[in-house]
Amino acid sequence: MKRQTAMALAAVFAMSVAGTALAAPANPFVDVPAKHWAYDSINKLAQAGVISGYGDGTYQGNKTLTRYEVATIVAKAMANSDKADAATQKEIDALKAEFGAELNNLGVRVDNLEKNSSKVKFTGTIRARYDYQDKADTTNPDIDRTNERTRLRLNMEAPIAENVTFHGRYESQSAWGSSAGSEAKLRQAYINGKLGEVGYSFGRQPIWLGQGMIADITGNCDGLLLSGGNKVKVTAGVFKYNMGIYEDDYANMKNLNYAAANIDATINKNLNMTASYIADKNELNYKTISSGFAYTGIKNFAISGEYGVNDSYKANSLNKGDEAKAWFAQLKYRGAQQDKIGSSGIWVGYRSAEKGFDPSEMSTLDTGRYADTTYGNLDNIKGMELGAEYTVFKNGVLSVMYEDLELKDPQAGQNKDKKGLWATLIYSF
Repeated sequence: MKRQTAMALAAVFAMSVAGTALAAPANPFVDVPAKHWAYDSINKLAQAGVISGYGDGTYQGNKTLTRYEVATIVAKAMANSDKADAATQKEIDALKAEFGAELNNLGVRVDNLEKNSSKVKFTGTIRARYDYQDKADTTNPDIDRTNERTRLRLNMEAPIAENVTFHGRYESQSAWGSSAGSEAKLRQAYINGKLGEVGYSFGRQPIWLGQGMIADITGNCDGLLLSGGNKVKVTAGVFKYNMGIYEDDYANMKNLNYAAANIDATINKNLNMTASYIADKNELNYKTISSGFAYTGIKNFAISGEYGVNDSYKANSLNKGDEAKAWFAQLKYRGAQQDKIGSSGIWVGYRSAEKGFDPSEMSTLDTGRYADTTYGNLDNIKGMELGAEYTVFKNGVLSVMYEDLELKDPQAGQNKDKKGLWATLIYSF
């Protein structure tokens, strides 16, 4: 099998070590003298992990390889086949056919399906979260005003054709100390790509508009978005989303169809401006427009803000025929970088929103609200927030936010004060 062995070694050598600067290691095999004609090649193959020799520290270059040993080398070549040129790939394919039985015994599949599945990239995040609300308007005055839960998100990404990529996400969440309700749910399953100069995204996908004030929906939006442009990017589309209305008299409004549009303009390297729109089919809960900005021209600082108006039926009915208005602003210093242990950031923000502005909490703004239906994260609320974040270990970020909020339009018998906090530890893999 000298010919096949030479082919395998050449293929692996071309992919694994060609063009790579390798330091000269100590002689890994006692039976390969430094003056041997193959000394440099054998050392490079050993350093690249292609060959490992025998347990007694010898290479035994004069020994005929077994089919199993050749198959092991071929498997390593297959693992690096994405680096091969056309000629090398042809040799690898020939070796796969020759040693198919041995490769299967090694647990290496050689069919095209396995080759495609190896390109799927899996990532994930785990979030442990704690919420606390100081005073809650509930029917039960003795209710525990804390909420603790753990969430897992498993993300998938794979190229399926030229300029077409698949994205998926399964998500599961449950309260601390319990697995009740923790069944995995498919939050994302969509493709994106380009047709000429037009980008598209189709399927169950996330929706982000503007600076996130009117829409930061992480999944369950089934539809089509089209986009185009470079420094001024225009996006428009339609989707269906199962809303989570927090008021009982609107709880039956589900699976509404939405239209959305977004203009994202890069003014310069430090300034971004946005204009956004979202509305449900009958304008019952959303007929919202907004404009926002993000500025990073001051060293270590980031400033962002957005203003919006909701002219839907619900917003009008809760504001004596007027629109529901809202705005937010945030100043952030530095920021935690998940790959840099010890990095940190702090921020201060302010929000103000009238009744009916965001009834299903699509906004990216967050609170520690729990079991209180008198307000939403950006609905009938105003006040400041203070937050801090810190990278405690690589890919692990701890965030804490305190909110000094109050109802914007309190009714008789309601607690105006809505102070609270939340804390999260998010780690990625």
